[in-house]
Amino acid sequence: MDDPWASYEDCDRCESRSHRLVEHLLWDIQHLEAKVVCLRYSLSRYLEKHMGEMLRGDIFSDLAGYYRELPAYQQFVDAYCCGDDPMEQDDYIQLLKKLSKGTETVSW
Repeated sequence: MDDPWASYEDCDRCESRSHRLVEHLLWDIQHLEAKVVCLRYSLSRYLEKHMGEMLRGDIFSDLAGYYRELPAYQQFVDAYCCGDDPMEQDDYIQLLKKLSKGTETVSW
């Protein structure tokens, strides 16, 4: 994942400071979710077989909430992301899938 702070001052798509805040909060959420998935996979390798399999089966459970129904979030998605929810972008989903299988790592 790219560092969102690198382009903070040059953001020409953000209509307001609140959009910039949401952008950075989303990046934080995605980064933390990736770390959780990576840690769950790593932990599952050290547990007894049955418990490890259970943890890998629930590797995506209880991650971030869904914000799609919130008007402010929908406004951000429409204005900044051209209607594409960043939490559902293909590259992000593919990263989580790779992390869940141990074929990718995340920076700490």
